Amino acid sequence: MDFKSKLKKKRQELNLTLEELATKVGVSAATIQRYESGEIKNLRNDKVKRLADALGVTPNYLMNWGEEDSSINTIAAHALSDLTADEQKKVLEFAQFIKSQRDKND
Repeated sequence: MDFKSKLKKKRQELNLTLEELATKVGVSAATIQRYESGEIKNLRNDKVKRLADALGVTPNYLMNWGEEDSSINTIAAHALSDLTADEQKKVLEFAQFIKSQRDKND
């Protein structure tokens, strides 16, 4: 699946309007529509990161940079979708803490 299809699919899965996603990313709704239509093909890395964060996926997944879609991405996107940005940050920090504990136990 290409970038524009993944972007639209994830946005719709999260029940986000073009305007809502645009607000999260810091662009206009028209820009999001142009991403989804394929009119804009070259995105700066900071925009890719913002889009990925807003959709609860990785930039690698969104841009097909070698990471396969997995159910964990879908689960995470749905689990995080109704959390505030601060709450999402806390979840990610906790995940990092869990990984650090695993490394200590090995």
